[in-house]
Amino acid sequence: MRDDALCMRWTRRRFIGFTAGAAAALLARGRARAAGPAASNATVEALRGLVMQRALDSEDPWVLMHVVLALGPDAKNANGALLDGVVTRHGTMVAKGGRSYPGFPINVEAHPNHFLEIMEAIAVPPSRRFTIAGSEVGVDDLLTGAQALFTPTIAGPELSWTLSVFTAHLSPSTDRFTNADGQAFTVAALVEAAAQAAEVGYADTVAAMQGAKPYGRSILQTYACNGSHVLYGLFDALRHGYDGKNLRPRVQALTKATYFRLAAEVALIDQALGAPGQQLNADAAKLQFLGHSIENLRYAERYGIYTPSSAEGRARATAERTLAEVVQRITTVHNLDALAASVPRAYRIVLGDACHALHGLTSES
Repeated sequence: MRDDALCMRWTRRRFIGFTAGAAAALLARGRARAAGPAASNATVEALRGLVMQRALDSEDPWVLMHVVLALGPDAKNANGALLDGVVTRHGTMVAKGGRSYPGFPINVEAHPNHFLEIMEAIAVPPSRRFTIAGSEVGVDDLLTGAQALFTPTIAGPELSWTLSVFTAHLSPSTDRFTNADGQAFTVAALVEAAAQAAEVGYADTVAAMQGAKPYGRSILQTYACNGSHVLYGLFDALRHGYDGKNLRPRVQALTKATYFRLAAEVALIDQALGAPGQQLNADAAKLQFLGHSIENLRYAERYGIYTPSSAEGRARATAERTLAEVVQRITTVHNLDALAASVPRAYRIVLGDACHALHGLTSES
């Protein structure tokens, strides 16, 4: 597993691998758990406090960009604007086809066009200028670089971040672009590849939802962050007018399956991590899954992509209460200092996932 793959695949395969004794050592500092879930705004404030106290001053660019996602494009720490610092220190100029293009190394951003997708999500204006390797660049320059450096080797589940960016800037009627090697692509074809990958990943979940088999681990859990990222780019594709090949009903079916997953995945995590001393592992897994899923489902509803039924609304409310309980334990019971010292990658994942949860609970249209 690559060091830069800071998502559920690492958390579930290796973080779970802590011995019960090691996990137990990372538990309680002695503060008692409050009875019942926190209120929604209390959960938001707990997440905000976690981000401000632990993530804001991180030296990890992946963490800092997640802070920007949660707090906005003007987030700052003692060193200045986070966004400017990440772009200046970690952006690179890549020579290709006789030109140099700005971008970010994959071992920094973890997924192709991840950082540019965050800039899109928080509406960084085109007037915002950055410095990379002595060159002044803007968001439009980064988009040009993303198209020039695009490679067809990006797997379907890893296209989501690219879709969010490309569908926002290339309309369905003018979606053809050419990379620096002269290879031509259409955004519509990338959308279809991502949709097919999502459907493959969700096949077992849909079967379980229909009663054809029990819900369990499947290929979906091997996708980034427990499969949660694979839908976000498709939501953006629909939002920006890409609805060919019956994309809307297909994505709606996958969204319906995500509502089904809310309870089923939490139960699966409890089944896998219910042993004594595994509470931190279980809570980290739930923070990731619930934070990302609630972020996705709120986004889909906000932009009219999917309207939940009454039963689905209750399921999401239950999931948000469960998330509140998880956040309460993570911020008052678990020893995150010990986790940071013992398993720093797992600690960074927790911080990034807290940012997604905060973004999901606070974003507006």
